[in-house]
Amino acid sequence: MEFLSDDIHEYIAKHTSQAPEYLNELERETWLKVLMPRMLSGHVQGHILKMFSTMMRPQYILEVGTYTGYASHFLVEGLASGGEFHAVEINEELETIIKKYWAHHPKFEQMHLHIGPAGELLPSLKKPWDLIFLDADKEGLQAYYEVLIPMMPSGAIMLIDNILWSGKVIGGPNSNDKDTKAIVALNEHVAKDPRVEQVILSVRDGIMMVRKL
Repeated sequence: MEFLSDDIHEYIAKHTSQAPEYLNELERETWLKVLMPRMLSGHVQGHILKMFSTMMRPQYILEVGTYTGYASHFLVEGLASGGEFHAVEINEELETIIKKYWAHHPKFEQMHLHIGPAGELLPSLKKPWDLIFLDADKEGLQAYYEVLIPMMPSGAIMLIDNILWSGKVIGGPNSNDKDTKAIVALNEHVAKDPRVEQVILSVRDGIMMVRKL
């Protein structure tokens, strides 16, 4: 379900700062070689992530579910000098393409990739995360949220992707699948969590912005 017309999406994309050419190459390679290329963030969402990062100047950034690493390049833009960016990706076959394009970024030496299931890796990645982008398997989101929230200092931001799930969160004949149920449950869980405040941004497939109190 598209929330805006194709013409509006095209207008937004045209009037948003463009991605560096090497990221256009990454996008082309993703569409040519990788399954489910629509999972790639794209430059509009990428620049939203960059805006958050550059405004916050975080010391520690975490991305859960990096896919081919496109969003990483925008998230890391605001990383503080001496800071650390960590990304978790379950698909080991994507490691080569992730690192190939990460190497183009000036902050490559501050970027760390962890391959494996998020449920196993996250408890050991104990950092005071200032900025988190959570874009992993939907059934695991609530568990990952609960692992990460205690690590976040007051004022830290978590951005959770695909939170509107093509509009299925409001019900309908196609809203009975496991992923939809998991996202609905997460949205309800966050809304009742006294440790945070949150707002849903209707960007692409929806991003929930969560601020740790």
